[in-house]
Amino acid sequence: MDVSVVPKDQVGALIDCLMKEYRLVAPVRRSGELRFDQVTSPQDVVLDYRNTAKAPKAALFPQVECMMRFDQKLDHLNEVREVTEDTTPTIILGIRPCDARSLLLFDKVFIADKYADLYYQARRENTLIFALACDHPRPTCFCHAFGSGPYDRTGTDVLLRDAGDAYLLESLSERGAKVLAGLALLPADQAHLKQAEKVEAEAQARLSAIEPVEGIREILASLFDSKAWTQIAEKCIACGTCTFVCPGCYCFNIEDRVLAHGGERVRAWDGCMFPNFTLHASGHNPRPDQASRWRQRTMHKFAYLPLNVGLYGCVGCGRCILSCPVRLDIREVLRQVRAAYASESAAKVQASVQESK
Repeated sequence: MDVSVVPKDQVGALIDCLMKEYRLVAPVRRSGELRFDQVTSPQDVVLDYRNTAKAPKAALFPQVECMMRFDQKLDHLNEVREVTEDTTPTIILGIRPCDARSLLLFDKVFIADKYADLYYQARRENTLIFALACDHPRPTCFCHAFGSGPYDRTGTDVLLRDAGDAYLLESLSERGAKVLAGLALLPADQAHLKQAEKVEAEAQARLSAIEPVEGIREILASLFDSKAWTQIAEKCIACGTCTFVCPGCYCFNIEDRVLAHGGERVRAWDGCMFPNFTLHASGHNPRPDQASRWRQRTMHKFAYLPLNVGLYGCVGCGRCILSCPVRLDIREVLRQVRAAYASESAAKVQASVQESK
């Protein structure tokens, strides 16, 4: 694919051009917080950043979303008046490769089957992903455990790479190439290509050694009744922060709200860490404690999703590690899972030997 170059002092002009044709969502600072939001001025965009505290998934899957409105009139009781599909042409700029990769999971969940979620589908089909390669991974990043990395091109239309005093823009899809072709950018020169390679090599060197997650699904299959979950969940306070900042969590609740002259159906993010998440109307809760909820969270991300859709529910962004108020580390959870499997397997072997005597 073609590689273009834009000097960093001309990024504002580039953003201004994009804003004329697209709704632009990018990292901006709002009320002291760096987060992905709609850009109102090119000067608001922050590309020199480590990562946002919250994943940019809300651009395609809003935290609170009105799905439809309906009437409560005598002759139109509960008749749907408006279905709110968002088809605005959009570019998400500056999203990290791990977050871009997470959208592939959302695609599998919401639109890959014969039952498509029309709200997500409308946004997704009208959105381009302009990812920004991660030139300074945090110590909590572990994207490489999934065969990914800070320069992963998966799920991206255009990849931006730091090249010192400029950014390289590499088109990775036909839609991405079409957008760049309309911007009259200059082709990248050898000096900037070499500088980008140097920055990438330094970024890859910053990644800490970690065991790949390959094989964890098979391990989890034998640990459903393990006592390890009690130990893992011991310090969890069920705040749900990990689910809300995670780019791979998509659970939601739906409720109908009564308005003055009708009503609306709204869905909002929910999380498996909350005690009421699986509470039945009868009062029964199949996951009555935090141990069973942590078992569900871990197995959903690393066993059920790989089995059902072929992708993990985690991309190794490390947000849950940074945001957890009690520093419960998902990497340590996976280490404990492996240790529990080894210990319980050894115990079964020992018991088998004893029975055979």
